[in-house]
Amino acid sequence: MNTPDKTQRNATDAPAGETPVAPPSDSVEALDKQYAADESSAEFAALLEESDRQNYREVSSGEKITGTLREIGPSVAFIDFGGRSEASIDIRELSDPSGALKYKTGDAVEAFVASTDGEIRLTLSLRASSRQMVRQAHQNDMPIEGKVTGFNSGGLVVNVGGLRGFCPMSQIDTEYCHDPASYAGQTLTFKIVELRGRNNVVVSRRAYLQEELRKKADEVRRQLSKGDEKSGVITRIEPFGAFVDLNGVEGLLHVSEISHARVKHPREVLKKGQEVRVKILGLKNLGKKNERVSLSLKALKKDPWDTVTDRYQVGQVIAGKVVSIQNFGAFVEIEPGVEGLVHISQISSEKRISNPGEAVSVGQEIKALIREINRRQKRISLSMRAVEEEARQTAENEDMAAFKSNQARESQSDNAMAEAFRRAGLA
Repeated sequence: MNTPDKTQRNATDAPAGETPVAPPSDSVEALDKQYAADESSAEFAALLEESDRQNYREVSSGEKITGTLREIGPSVAFIDFGGRSEASIDIRELSDPSGALKYKTGDAVEAFVASTDGEIRLTLSLRASSRQMVRQAHQNDMPIEGKVTGFNSGGLVVNVGGLRGFCPMSQIDTEYCHDPASYAGQTLTFKIVELRGRNNVVVSRRAYLQEELRKKADEVRRQLSKGDEKSGVITRIEPFGAFVDLNGVEGLLHVSEISHARVKHPREVLKKGQEVRVKILGLKNLGKKNERVSLSLKALKKDPWDTVTDRYQVGQVIAGKVVSIQNFGAFVEIEPGVEGLVHISQISSEKRISNPGEAVSVGQEIKALIREINRRQKRISLSMRAVEEEARQTAENEDMAAFKSNQARESQSDNAMAEAFRRAGLA
């Protein structure tokens, strides 16, 4: 038997001997409001549940996802990928061989769904344990681990989930492998290139390494800014400059940016494999086919032009070496990084020349007088002619002085002889 609600009892429901109490006049309205509120809450909960189903991402085993590293624990890290809950990943997968973490909170992490049973667990590469997992790795382009069990002239024999895998020689590393025997017994990570029949698998370690390098390079690109100073390694040298590896991103160090001093060929001062500290001058089309990262070595070194007027003044005669000859004149290196121009009209005072090469040659040591210094425009005007004229004038003056001195001596000698004749009574 149902017990009526308190608010629904009327005067006839009053116990015997008690005066019936009339219900409040607004009890019906209150019940209506309560019913509407309950119905609204239930409807809202249903809508929220439906929204959750629409907004939260559902994933399946083998799927590649990208998420944000939210929390790092002692053994497990948690990644927000837009699902109902955060996914977990073994902390060892985020560490290098020495145990140092390669990621920090807030970093983007690209991984694969290893399991969805109970919780979503992620992995950077599958540890093959079955044929099904091998097929799954192939279908989803997932990295997978395999143990090198042998080698031959064609490449490596690899055990991948109980299947016989083969890694061709050209696919062992990013560069050609000269010693496949060195990989024997190692457990490495591969990409599955092809499944042949039921038991044969073709794998590539090179494809996996290249993908890791691309990820690393993308992260480096996000951190590059014009004006930054970076350390890099010279990977290739050409007549026009040197290519520098900035931890996965290649930049060009143009020959004109190597040194304040004139450099004919980068090999004069640089070598492959050398570590250098450079400044980023410009960034263009990062991550695209025509990407360009412009670098400079000399931008990190003191410019000798900044203090050139402390060492040289107009009217000073300097010694230098001819480093370049043009139709309009010859460039002379006064010191490393500081050059002056001897205009064709200032090369010779003895004869009129139509080309500077008629009077000077590259590598020739010369002397010139400083006619003008423009530190802001990095220009020094020199004159070999002025030095020649000064030398000629000095020589003429010395000759005239010698002539006069000789005349004076001769005059003194003549006077002395005349005096001697007079004393002898012969004059």
